[in-house]
Amino acid sequence: MQPWFIRLVHPTCLLTMTLVVYHIMKARLPVWRNIFWSIVLAAILIWTSGCARSQLWTTARTQLQPGEHRTNSLGMPFVMVPGTKVLFCIWDVRVQDYGHYSNPRIDWNRMQPFMNDKDMIHPVAYVSWHDAKAFCAWLSQKERAEGRLGAGLEYRLPTDAEWSYAVGIGDQEGDGTPSDKNGKLQDVYPWGNHWPPPKDVVNYDQSLHVDTYPGTSPVGSFKPNQFGLYDMGGNVWQWCEDWFDAKQQYRVLRGGSWGGYYSRDLLASFRNSSLPNAKRSNCGFRVVVAPTR
Repeated sequence: MQPWFIRLVHPTCLLTMTLVVYHIMKARLPVWRNIFWSIVLAAILIWTSGCARSQLWTTARTQLQPGEHRTNSLGMPFVMVPGTKVLFCIWDVRVQDYGHYSNPRIDWNRMQPFMNDKDMIHPVAYVSWHDAKAFCAWLSQKERAEGRLGAGLEYRLPTDAEWSYAVGIGDQEGDGTPSDKNGKLQDVYPWGNHWPPPKDVVNYDQSLHVDTYPGTSPVGSFKPNQFGLYDMGGNVWQWCEDWFDAKQQYRVLRGGSWGGYYSRDLLASFRNSSLPNAKRSNCGFRVVVAPTR
């Protein structure tokens, strides 16, 4: 990995600074002019470093190293997932993240009974597919206005195929709609290839005796997967971009939730589906940064 000060400054800015220094030395200017140009050079350094920071979200995803985080304006960390062209948020959208979007939109009275405390780092729930999409559009617009997100990038929900890579099964399911792939890989779970799930690894229904949370758990409560992603199994179902099948009536949900206990429903390849305007206590979402379509 390159040192931070090398990654900070854009190569064209380095070239500009080199040319300035060269002309100062060549001209053999008086001391006071050398001081003047030194001040100019310092200003260029400060400006270019600021440009580099503001352009962090305009650069290609390949500039992220495996395991390296990049954090957005809401404090949401993102990582690269091999096999995709997007950056995944390492956890579900939290109550505090969604609260920045529009606090009154959160149904606090319905959410709080499913929270073990009133911690803002629980995943937001009771959000429809339309709500999740609106949050992504708002966050994209917000960060473009702030100069944090390039015009060629956007926040959106992961596709069903991207989610499969993020959970670790890649393209093993073959082609077809999410409905065609549903439950296709037997005995493959987010935690491994055995049933039941081990203790203190995922947040599922209390009947499985694997965790101490009766409802949602704070994001990051359990170990991440091999890509650094938390809660790819359990906590809340995660909305995806796709329609479930060719009828285009239901949207895809992946990952299971705090209420899951059937082994088939907890498979890494299992798909749930719901009407895009449905809101449930066990449904939330995760976002990605992706090239605009």
